[in-house]
Amino acid sequence: MLRSIYIRGLAVVDTLNLELSPGMTVLTGETGAGKSILLTAMKLCLGERADTTLLRPGAEKAEISLDFDISQIDSVKHWLEQHEIDDEECIIRRVVNADGRSRAFINGQAVNLKTLEDLSTHLIGIHGQHAHLTLLQPSKQCALVDDSCQPKSELLNCQNAYEHWKTLNDELVKLAGGNVDNEGEKQLLRYQIQELEEADLVNFDYAKLIEEHTRLSNMGKIVEVGERQANQLYEDDAQSIYTQLSDVSQHVTTLADMAPEFSEVSEQLTEAVIQIQEAGRDLRSKLDNQNADPEQQQAMDQRLSLVHKLARKLHVEPNQIKEKYRSLESRLNQLEHRDERLSALQQEIKTSEHNYYSAALLLHQRRSDKAEELGGHISSTLKTLGLPDGKLEIQCHYDEQSKPLLNGLDQVQLMISTNPGMPLMPMGKVASGGELSRISLAIQVVATQAKTTPTLIFDEVDAGIGGGVAETVGVRLRELAADRQILCVTHLPQVASQGQQHIFVSKSKEQGAMQTEVKLLDNEQRVREVARMLGGTEMSEKTIAHAQEMVENANTA
Repeated sequence: MLRSIYIRGLAVVDTLNLELSPGMTVLTGETGAGKSILLTAMKLCLGERADTTLLRPGAEKAEISLDFDISQIDSVKHWLEQHEIDDEECIIRRVVNADGRSRAFINGQAVNLKTLEDLSTHLIGIHGQHAHLTLLQPSKQCALVDDSCQPKSELLNCQNAYEHWKTLNDELVKLAGGNVDNEGEKQLLRYQIQELEEADLVNFDYAKLIEEHTRLSNMGKIVEVGERQANQLYEDDAQSIYTQLSDVSQHVTTLADMAPEFSEVSEQLTEAVIQIQEAGRDLRSKLDNQNADPEQQQAMDQRLSLVHKLARKLHVEPNQIKEKYRSLESRLNQLEHRDERLSALQQEIKTSEHNYYSAALLLHQRRSDKAEELGGHISSTLKTLGLPDGKLEIQCHYDEQSKPLLNGLDQVQLMISTNPGMPLMPMGKVASGGELSRISLAIQVVATQAKTTPTLIFDEVDAGIGGGVAETVGVRLRELAADRQILCVTHLPQVASQGQQHIFVSKSKEQGAMQTEVKLLDNEQRVREVARMLGGTEMSEKTIAHAQEMVENANTA
């Protein structure tokens, strides 16, 4: 559950801190008051791409933070544990700078946007007022069915079978390409392999080579600096650090003999003298092993030059030469056993195709069963949303003649009829704009019932409806809130009256700049806001009484 939203420096928001509760929360306010900026902020915090034009004028950065209660959400705890992030809480923070850069954090740990998007699917589902437009896309219609198939084992099996088939086919294309016997490529591969072997670069360590080259190149300076420090540390009998520290240690030991409280200091100094002595001897030992060898330096320069030359010829970085050698050997071995591999590969592809089509058929059967079930539930819901003769059917056409595809061989299509006696037709060709909105809402309501997402946000999904239908929508959303958190941005009083928590969004002008404010309404304020939504700014006693009745009916239902 989303416990709180914190926003600073975003569009018309200077600073905003909003506490939320379980159940159904409605957000209302005049058009342009800033309700949409709350949704924008949440989307940003959940991984949407940042746009610097959203920053408040004059702000150096925008910051959004979402605090979730995950005590009852095992899937999120498991996700956090898998990603080695503290799973005692879930606080997501996004910072967008004026220069376009942004940073994201989960429980204080920096993450990339892909990780943020992945986590968000376990926390929040956002349904917008234009969802009906995306539902016209075939891929979205197929996803609607697949999302309802939990777990998605048939889809995953089909995708895995496809990936295996594709890998084998890619190998076949590569192996069968070029000349019949690929003799020219084999000659080049043998030459490249031989060149690397003769240069003894098969198992060399480029990092160690650079390290040794750097040491030899700086030998003069190493010896010069080392001799000076060895002298200052230990070898100058009169002025070395060892001599001076030994003198201090002896005097403090005398103090300790006279006053026991100096004993610990004396022991520390004695230990330090020993450490300095050992460090001085180690330094001298290592310096004695530093020998400037011009011939060795020249040989190292030549070897490094050869490494860079061969790396350029092979079009790789020097530290990738070993990996390149292995790939050359693998490719040569593949070509030298080309005929045997082709024969085996063709059999493997035949088997993989059989496995794929079996998996695709099982997926089709699963989709067909779920499509029939979903279509029935959506049709029933349509009847409560002002489409008494509405019928929706999800058709899954299986194309067994098609080549393997990642998501199976089904063409999923939503078919709709909104009038009695009319045949089912593709949704986009039959429904009007208002009908599409209601169909989309019915789909979203039914689809969300099968999901376990703890927080659902409905952004003006009730646009284009009113009257008794609007009341039904409000009741259905409140029903959904029985076992999850619902946030609903609405302009309809029938929906607003169903909220268990009511937040009013307004905009004012402060110091020449517009500022969005949010306010949690008490019961009296709720009634007046619902009355405003019913009758505008001029509220009569009848309007207020009607609003009072709507709120009371919702609370006692």
